[in-house]
Amino acid sequence: MIKKVVFGLTFLLCFAFVSFGQDTKPIGYFLKDSVKIGESVAYSLSYKDKRNRPIIFPDSTFSFFPFELLDKAYFDTKSDTINSIDSAVYYLATFEIDTVQRLSLPVYIDTGEDSVELLALTDSIILDQVVTQMPDSVNMAETKAFQPVSLQFNYPYWIIALTALGIISIIVMVIWGGEIRKRIKLYRLKKQLAKFQDQFDQEIERINQNISKPELEKVLRFWKDYMERLENIPYTKLTTKEIVRIQQNSSLEETLKSIDKNIYSAVTVSALQNDFEFLKDYSLDRYNHVTELIKNA
Repeated sequence: MIKKVVFGLTFLLCFAFVSFGQDTKPIGYFLKDSVKIGESVAYSLSYKDKRNRPIIFPDSTFSFFPFELLDKAYFDTKSDTINSIDSAVYYLATFEIDTVQRLSLPVYIDTGEDSVELLALTDSIILDQVVTQMPDSVNMAETKAFQPVSLQFNYPYWIIALTALGIISIIVMVIWGGEIRKRIKLYRLKKQLAKFQDQFDQEIERINQNISKPELEKVLRFWKDYMERLENIPYTKLTTKEIVRIQQNSSLEETLKSIDKNIYSAVTVSALQNDFEFLKDYSLDRYNHVTELIKNA
């Protein structure tokens, strides 16, 4: 009899010790009964344990198969004097076609030297299938309406084309660069001459209608501006004597002195039609001289 009592007490103590040593399971479950393919569904996971014992929850490196992790939210630990509760919500999606899909997530208890895995009870969720039965055949509607599609830019071909164009441009500039620059310069000089002659004729006609010293000075300044651009000599800053010393032309000297006399002396302004016509012709001669130098360079 005494042996039976001792045996019974020993059994109860062992059972109590084992029960106390076992950890409770985590609680994990879906927050919805059903889900569609690709739709987000929340899964709650919580665990109550001894106060301040390190607990590790699954993170993004964990395999949630047959689900895929979309997002997660961890909550602050809540503790009393004995226990602590940790919890998290995982937002999952499935792309599997099984009618019933199951999941059981673990928590890990850090024992210092190793970790112990505790699995929550398996919870299931029903897949809400939009297409319940596939027909034997499908009637397709035909349409011939034009649908514009944006063209994809072909970067490799564009880079090849730019490279080829760059190489061709370099070859052209090395072989014909000098000739091309000559032609461009001659074209610009020709356009400048035509513009000068047209405006100079208008200035002379306006002076013939109203001769005055300021108008004469304005026309002379206009001629000097053109000559300065043509020969790259600062005509506008030079006196008549300095211009003649450079050009060494007696007819130009007489013409400029005649115009200066009418502008700066007290004598009455006389008709200067011939003088301005000479300046116009002289400009054409200098244009021909400059263009010949460019052609023969």
